[in-house]
Amino acid sequence: MKGRTRRAASHPALAGYAAAFKSVPSVAVYCGAGASHSWIWFTDLLERLGIFDVRFVSHGEILHGGALDASDFLLVGGGDTYEMAGSLGEEGAAIIEEFVRDGGLYHGSCAGAYLVLDGVDLEPFTPFRLITGDMLNVMHEPPPARCLEHKYLAPYGRDWVFHPVYGEVELRPGPAADGLSVVNAARPLGAPLFGGPVLRIPDPQCRLADYAGVTDRAAFLWPRVDAERLITGRQAVAVRSLGEGTVVASGPHLEHPLFPLANALLAAVFARHHQKRVAAGPLPRATGETRARIEPDRVAPIAGYEVALLEIKRQVSNARIVGSGLEKMPVTWKIGVKVWEPEKIRMFLEYAWDRLPYLQDYAARGLPIPIRKLEALALGYGEVTGLAKTLKLAVESGEDSQAEAQTLLTGLKELTASFLSLYFRLRLEEQWRTAARYRGTDAHG
Repeated sequence: MKGRTRRAASHPALAGYAAAFKSVPSVAVYCGAGASHSWIWFTDLLERLGIFDVRFVSHGEILHGGALDASDFLLVGGGDTYEMAGSLGEEGAAIIEEFVRDGGLYHGSCAGAYLVLDGVDLEPFTPFRLITGDMLNVMHEPPPARCLEHKYLAPYGRDWVFHPVYGEVELRPGPAADGLSVVNAARPLGAPLFGGPVLRIPDPQCRLADYAGVTDRAAFLWPRVDAERLITGRQAVAVRSLGEGTVVASGPHLEHPLFPLANALLAAVFARHHQKRVAAGPLPRATGETRARIEPDRVAPIAGYEVALLEIKRQVSNARIVGSGLEKMPVTWKIGVKVWEPEKIRMFLEYAWDRLPYLQDYAARGLPIPIRKLEALALGYGEVTGLAKTLKLAVESGEDSQAEAQTLLTGLKELTASFLSLYFRLRLEEQWRTAARYRGTDAHG
């Protein structure tokens, strides 16, 4: 799974879940302080489920911008849990808990799971207490890693969080999975574990999935028999009702686009929560139809859109080429407690590259796109290309490239969020336009 994470085609396991979201939920995807790259994987799943009312929110927007006031789901991926918790703080923890108790769904993968365990009782994590449980992969003096040493340890007070296996593991359903058609007790389900917790969840009714074992598609930082002994039978995914809402904490990345059955399990949990909320009555938020309307910022001819889109495409292409060259170099960068590899640069870029044809087709059909946003994206990707070239030169010359990498990766994360915000806004607008045409046709028989 190194290099590009290709967009998976729709899978039969997901086919039945798109219909569950006819009343479209509003989703906030966290991409603020501490978030790494894995939040972009949520976009593949949401897109295949036909959920386009998606916003990409920072810690500041949660704290001061009311980002969760108009949201039904909050999705938090992997990254630096210390930075997440420290940036959100007690106020952010209180906002998220209130959001869930009022009927929202919180899903945390990897770092997003560590964040909400009440057993992780250490500052700055103490205020985040949404799931009753603890992590087992913590030790005072872990044995040396056999490989991937840079992926092995993260500080936890005077102890260490350790990761003895890195890659695909197998899951079996727990009691909380009863009634979910996607699970099959006779056949384990594959999912990628990239540093997420091995959970200890005392309430059996909160156990959605347990670790069933490891696979050959994983790297073993401990001897395989020891790694398997540690995780087998332990909890992988926990789910809890809190007030009117739902909390999910997952060690593996169920949202990873190359694991459709894991995607389907997550979709089933989303659907179960959403159907329960819809049955309880309208949610207290603005309608998706209101948010779908494109705000005019400047009238531009189609040629203006085409010029801006071609410039975005040119700069994304150039940056991908530079990123590909960096992947051949033996270098990593540590930002906070998170280690970044060069492949993450191109991973961000691919999410724009794969979706640019939709924007080009949208403009070619004469549909309005905010031209200022396109121009800002073109400028931003031009800056990314320049930063990538500067970083590559620093690495090639043997210089310390930490500062250049941090600047590039931070800027690229923000730019990808901006691009995807526009993309999902256009998809939502088109979805509502299509629905309105259908309603008009149906009304006239």
